[in-house]
Amino acid sequence: MTAETGGLGTAGMTTDIGVCMPVTAKFDPLNLGNTDAKMDRYTQVEIKHGRVAMVACVGYIMPEVFRFPGCEGFKHGLGALNSIPLEGWIQLVALVGAHEVLVKPREGAINPMDFGFGKQIWDGSDDREKIRKQTVERNNGRLAMVAILGMMWQDGQFGMPPIESISKYGWWGPGVSYLVEDLPLCAALDGYAGNAYICAMPKSREKSRITRRATVITKMGGEVKDWDNVWADDAMPRKWDSDAEMSPALPFLKYPYMLKGYVGEEKGFDPLGFSESTQMYWLREAELKHGRVCMLATVGWAAVDSGLRFPGEKYQQVPDSIQAVDYLAEAGQLDFMFYSMLALELAGGWFIWAGFGNEIKRDAGDFFIGKQFLPSDPEKNKDMRLKELENGRLAMIAFSGIVTQAGIYGGNWPFM
Repeated sequence: MTAETGGLGTAGMTTDIGVCMPVTAKFDPLNLGNTDAKMDRYTQVEIKHGRVAMVACVGYIMPEVFRFPGCEGFKHGLGALNSIPLEGWIQLVALVGAHEVLVKPREGAINPMDFGFGKQIWDGSDDREKIRKQTVERNNGRLAMVAILGMMWQDGQFGMPPIESISKYGWWGPGVSYLVEDLPLCAALDGYAGNAYICAMPKSREKSRITRRATVITKMGGEVKDWDNVWADDAMPRKWDSDAEMSPALPFLKYPYMLKGYVGEEKGFDPLGFSESTQMYWLREAELKHGRVCMLATVGWAAVDSGLRFPGEKYQQVPDSIQAVDYLAEAGQLDFMFYSMLALELAGGWFIWAGFGNEIKRDAGDFFIGKQFLPSDPEKNKDMRLKELENGRLAMIAFSGIVTQAGIYGGNWPFM
């Protein structure tokens, strides 16, 4: 909220400090700032709370990498409330109190929260830039107020600050079973035989930590009968694994256990935890497909830029790789390529879907072509599959670099 008014400037840019498109006026649906005095007060409060929240957000992160001398043993986040000694609290209260009492707005202040810090950045800016700078501060403060609330909630709910949680449990945090595992219906899964319970269970044999569905499980005579093809033995993993295996590639993150059984599992590289939110079958299918396409594309780009062309006059006139698609589209020569790719996609799509539904025995990326060239020895077979995977990853990076180089700077491969 803001007391300053001014409508819209050029290019649709608002001249109200703190007001951003698509909102074109102060946002005060409850009309709390119905007088100039009230609005000035709310503006001052918003700026102050925003600044405090920005400092608090930084304070949640910095102790992960830096501690003041003598404070190495203190906890941070909400844990600081119980670990900072009395003399520490006295110093903090004295510092904050001194700031409140002694620090006053500077002469010629633009608002009651202008204490003159960073004035050298302010002087020399035109009016529009001054409005922009103030709006940036307001928006950063608003974001920080939301962020610090989220950090404190996570800290209180899971018992550790966000950065520590990421390092222990990955990007997505602990499994959602934490939210339901102590409900009586769920805890009773290990209870009395003959009873039926409805609980949140993994959606599939992938046993994701962050997706569940309500599932009826019955136990009769010690035998688990699952009506939805979901295993009860791993349905409710306990809150956190105190001795979790760490990723070899990123030893500060938990090992992404969904990679087990897939080629490349020994690397354990999945820092954002995609394998916990999406079926590994689909992820590996997409990775292999992108890798194979980029391997072909890299070879094709180098071949065209080296002067190779399909037979026929229409193809001989293609200037270079970066212009090939536009040139052939204008010449109406892409229809055959489009329909050929469509036919391959339809056929491949059936294989993919049938394999996912267990209608056919199929690994991700397997189109039953060239398997006879794979070694019969299991270890060598796995090594060959890993080579394809890593070559595809390299090709994805290579092709991205080639296109970027050609698009920005022009020229032909190898750009020397």
